[in-house]
Amino acid sequence: MDIETCIKYLNFVSNECIRHLNDKEVTDDELTSLIVELQRFKETCVSSELPEEVKMKVSAIRINVTVKEAGRGTWYALLDRFTFGIFTTFNSSRHPSQRKKILDDIRYDTASLASFIRLHYSTGI
Repeated sequence: MDIETCIKYLNFVSNECIRHLNDKEVTDDELTSLIVELQRFKETCVSSELPEEVKMKVSAIRINVTVKEAGRGTWYALLDRFTFGIFTTFNSSRHPSQRKKILDDIRYDTASLASFIRLHYSTGI
C-alpha cells in the first residue's frame, strides 16, 4: 500500500461515515460493516511499507465498539421478552445515539489522519 492509496481509503471511510450520519438512522449492519472494513484496513497498513509514523497513527484509530457489540444478539431478544418490552423501549432511545457517536468519532479520526498524511507525506494529491 502506498501513501496515495492510504489517503484515498481514509477519505472513503470518512465519506461513508458522513453518508450514514446523514441518513435518518444508523443501523447495526452499517456500523458492523464499517468496523470490519476499518479493521482490515488497519491490518493492511501495519503490514505494508508505509512510514512508521503513518502506521502508528493508523493503528491508533479508535474503534469504540467491537463487531460483536455492534450487533444485537440473543441476549437482546431474551431481555426484551422477560421485561415485556421495557428494556427495548429504553435501549432503543439510547442505542442509535451511541452508533452515531461512534461513526462521528471514526469520521473525525479518519479525516484528520488523511489531512495529516496529505500534508506531511503526499506528493501530488
